[in-house]
Amino acid sequence: MIQPQLMTDDLIERATSEAVRQGEHLRQTVRDITLRALQARELSLDQITKVVRGVTHGVEFGAMQSSTDSSKIMADALAGMDEALLKSVQASQIALQRAAGSADFNESEMKKALAGLENLEDQFLGSVRNAAGTQFKSQWDAVLKSVKSDGTQAGSQALETMAQFSEQWRQSLRAQREAGARLAHAFGQNFATLASGVLSGLTEAMQSATRAGGEADGKRRRADP
Repeated sequence: MIQPQLMTDDLIERATSEAVRQGEHLRQTVRDITLRALQARELSLDQITKVVRGVTHGVEFGAMQSSTDSSKIMADALAGMDEALLKSVQASQIALQRAAGSADFNESEMKKALAGLENLEDQFLGSVRNAAGTQFKSQWDAVLKSVKSDGTQAGSQALETMAQFSEQWRQSLRAQREAGARLAHAFGQNFATLASGVLSGLTEAMQSATRAGGEADGKRRRADP
C-alpha cells in the first residue's frame, strides 16, 4: 500500500475552501478531504483535532466567497467530517481487534486508546467550535446545537466500540496477569499507526466501490436507447 502524502494545514484549508466555492457534493467532498488528511497521520485525538480545525477554517474561507446559504454550508461540512470520523472509528475498531489477538498490549496505552474513543465526539465538536471565526460563529453554533442534541454518527459508534473493547481488554488483562504473562509495549507504540493504515485500506475500498458504481452507471446510460 502506498503511504498517503501528508496534507499540511494550509493544504487542508485550501482544498476545503475550493470545495465550498465549487458548491457541488460538498458533504462528500469534505468527507474525502478529511479522510485524505487523516490517512497520513497517526489516528489520535490530537491529529483529529488538527484536521478538523483545518477543515473548519477552509469552510469559512470558502463561505466568504460563496453565494450558498452559509448555514447549509456549515451543516453539510459538519456532516462530511462526521462521516470521515465514522470511518476512523471503524478503522480503530479493526485495529483493536487485531491488537486484541496478540500479546502486544500496554495497559496505559490501551486505556488511552479507549479514552480517545470515549471523548471523540466532544473533541470533534469542540474543535469545530474553537476554530470557528466570529463572522460565522452564529451559524456554527446553530449547527452544532442541532447535532449535539442527536449526537454524531462517529460519536455513537465510538462509544459502542469503547464499551465492547473495555470489557474485552479487562478480560484479556486479567487472563494475562493470572498466567503471569509480561505485558509487551509494541501495542502502545504502534496502535495509532496501525489504525491509520487500516483507515487507508477502508478509504481505498470505499473509493474503489464509488468508482465502480460510477462506471456502471455510465455504461447503463450509454446502453439506453
